[in-house]
Amino acid sequence: MVDKKKRSYSAPALEKGFEILELLAELQKPMSLTQISATLDRSKSEIYRMIAALEMRGYLARNEGGDYFHITNKLFDLGMKVPPVGTLVEAAFPVMHRLSADIMQSCHIAVANQERMVVIARVDSPASVGLSVRVGHHLDLHQTASGHVLLAWMPEVQRETAFKIIADKNPNFDQAACEKSIQDVHEKGHARVNSAIVPSLIDLSFPIYMGNSEHAIACLTVPYLEEKGISLTLTKTEAFIKEAASQLSELAQTYSGF
Repeated sequence: MVDKKKRSYSAPALEKGFEILELLAELQKPMSLTQISATLDRSKSEIYRMIAALEMRGYLARNEGGDYFHITNKLFDLGMKVPPVGTLVEAAFPVMHRLSADIMQSCHIAVANQERMVVIARVDSPASVGLSVRVGHHLDLHQTASGHVLLAWMPEVQRETAFKIIADKNPNFDQAACEKSIQDVHEKGHARVNSAIVPSLIDLSFPIYMGNSEHAIACLTVPYLEEKGISLTLTKTEAFIKEAASQLSELAQTYSGF
């Protein structure tokens, strides 16, 4: 008779590799072998073998002329090849460039990765002054307009998982306030909030839907920066973003994987 109880399997080497990658990603700074082994409370010998393997496969690299390791873009590149994200980025750039030209602002697309939003594509502003975020930039979902949009159109189970991870990391996380905020976002159909990064910015964000689903696969966001004589009003800017997000949702339905 087959044992139907849930089985737990262990792969120590793989787990050590994940620990190293997650540590370097979390701290966002290069670390030496000694620092990594001390932080993870593992011996240098076992950490060395894992680092050597990750470096050989291109997931880690050393700082030039030093012995400090950092994560490469290989994991990000792998993630970008997975449908529907990779397909969305391919389809998005013409729409994003038209949007930026129309509103004279930068724009970017973000997706959810557990409790965080991650920027996967961007187009810079054609104006003389502008602000854009780098691809790969990430923050916890509750901290940004993009995150609030992603939460507002996220499946309930996925949203509760994200809330749990955020609460475990941040004891001061006010889930009730966050839920009220994302409910307001959902009712309005988009987010308009002051930037958590630059006080003078207003983030405008709209959902990009997965085909005919009510769930958002991503969001299109503009860090709105007012420039005298150039910037459209917030309301006019939002109309352009809404139309661009709608175009991306329609494009998504034409590709396999969406």
